[in-house]
Amino acid sequence: MEVERLLAGADGWQFDTWRLREATQGHPLSTLGFFLLQRSGIISRFKLSGVTVARFLRHIEAGYPDNPYHSATHAADVLQTLHVIIHGAQLHVHYLDALGLFAAYFAAIVHDYGHPGLTNDFLIATSDPLAVRYNDKSPLENHHAAAAFSVLRRSEVDVLSTLTLQERNTFRKQVIEMVLATDMKQHFTTLSHFQTMHRLASFQQVQQAAGLPVAMKAADLGHLGEELEVHKRWLAGLEEEFFNQGDREKELGIPISPLFDRAKQGVSKSQVGFYDFVALPLVHALT
Repeated sequence: MEVERLLAGADGWQFDTWRLREATQGHPLSTLGFFLLQRSGIISRFKLSGVTVARFLRHIEAGYPDNPYHSATHAADVLQTLHVIIHGAQLHVHYLDALGLFAAYFAAIVHDYGHPGLTNDFLIATSDPLAVRYNDKSPLENHHAAAAFSVLRRSEVDVLSTLTLQERNTFRKQVIEMVLATDMKQHFTTLSHFQTMHRLASFQQVQQAAGLPVAMKAADLGHLGEELEVHKRWLAGLEEEFFNQGDREKELGIPISPLFDRAKQGVSKSQVGFYDFVALPLVHALT
């Protein structure tokens, strides 16, 4: 079976989530999410209902708009990359307990939940309700986390129902920290904090304070390490999503964001600089 064959490669650094999307008829996130939660023993460890987990995953997957880039397929790709980073670095052995691993998977699954296909800058510039609600502070990332936890208010999809209050609080704190770390506006601040902690503190203290958010950031850019054709497909989606926003900015008569103008070169022409100044320093910090 094609789905089983693809899932068998989920531990590899290079993974084509687009093929999983096709093989699962549009359900890569719920398929991969259930596979990892079950195989890791999280479902049995916390006595989760398989039906509830499946319902939750399908609900979250359906809550991702079919954006060219920020979609459920992207969330599945980030989940797979985070899984590989955690296991490659043996974080699940030396630092993460079962609850921490559960929270890390959950964070990846929901990290762009309900994404409108627009940037924080656009939301702020247009006084979007999300920007107003979150006082212009990472409106997208705050929305993703808050909306995901709001889903858990429904008992039929509450995958945390068997956790103790303390476990739920610990879980929630870790998820929020990891999701908020994906705001690129905070990239250099987050990375600098991690590097400072790495110089001054013990390994475990580093992981507790900043390791997982940085791992999440690396996973969010995971397509940069895929095979060239897979990366190019992701890049084409990102560029189209940016151009779509540029079209809206033009219609509204506000300045078109850099690289968002369809009549000019897009983000695909700036990848070397992005590799050199953003992606590679992030990867080097983790190694």
